[in-house]
Amino acid sequence: MKKTVSKKKSETKILTGFRIHPEIKALAVEAAVQENRSFSNYLENLIRRDIENKNLASPKKPKK
Repeated sequence: MKKTVSKKKSETKILTGFRIHPEIKALAVEAAVQENRSFSNYLENLIRRDIENKNLASPKKPKK
């Protein structure tokens, strides 16, 4: 029997432009480094935790 391998479609990423005060960004980058995360991953996790804390939704955590 031949196995069929299906590839998962890559997650669509949307570029979001917004301004962050340089001092705040520097602190966030430092915090991201301390958690061994990229800046964008750090921000995504902050947003996810805030959404969950406000019971707005339970977003699924990305698979590693």
